[in-house]
Order: sequence, then structure tokens, then C-alpha cells
Amino acid sequence: FCSYNLLNLVDHFHRRGLYRSVFLSIMEGEESLKKFSPEVVVKEVAVRSAVSLLPRIILFHGTADCSMPSAESEAFLDALQQRGARADLFLYEGKTHTDLFLQDPLRGGRDKMLEEIVAVIQNDDPGLSAQHLAVPVARRLVPEFMLRLAGRVSPF
Repeated sequence: FCSYNLLNLVDHFHRRGLYRSVFLSIMEGEESLKKFSPEVVVKEVAVRSAVSLLPRIILFHGTADCSMPSAESEAFLDALQQRGARADLFLYEGKTHTDLFLQDPLRGGRDKMLEEIVAVIQNDDPGLSAQHLAVPVARRLVPEFMLRLAGRVSPF
């Protein structure tokens, strides 16, 4: 769970069943939301100059994510880049909150996100051997009907 701007998401979470009072209690009150929101922190004057010193940041987000709207990643990317950070965002059309790291690997076949991670590593360090960074095609671990059923009952 990583939200880039919790202040923007209190109402969204409330509509999704994480009620405002419970969420604010977990987060130690509304006044704490700013310090737990990376998008807000990178905009603060005290850290603004340090943001450009961060290592490259890569965000991955599914456009069908109901838990955390992909617009959150887009806004965080914008905030990072405006302060000089090297940051990239990979959006995956139609993917949910858990597709990228749970259902897709269980489904088997080519893993687009893993392939893009490996491509980033290769671009950042061309001296790496291609054989060490080859992305294998995974075998299916779970039948499709089970993955679809899990997607229907998952709150994410």
C-alpha cells in the first residue's frame, strides 16, 4: 500500500469501505497525512533541493486499479519531475491493483512488467550481460477461472 497523496484519497477510501474515521485513526489523525504522503513531501521547501539527488524512480500502475487511482501515480510523477528527479511511469491498460504482481505472474506467459523492469536495468547499465537479464516465459500456476474468481472477490 503506497499512496502518494493521502489528503486526496480520504474520500476515495471512504467510498471503497475504508471509512474516514477508521482510516484517520490508523494514520494517527488528519494532521499526519501530509508526512505520510510522498507527493506532498517532495513539494516542501525543506526537501525540494534534495529531490533531484534521489536515484531514478520508476512507478508501475494499472489503469483499472480501483484501490488507488492511476492518476495518483501521474500526479506523483509530475511532482517528482518538477523538482528535478529522474522518474518514469509505466501504465498498464486494464490492469488492477493486484494484476501486475499477483494474477499476471500466476497466469504465466510473458510478463510485460518484468520485461520492462529488465529493459530499464539494461538501459541503465549496458555492460550487463544479456544472458543474465533474459526474462523467462513463466508457466501457468493457476487455472484462469480461479484467477477470475479471485479478481471478483478481492477488495483491491
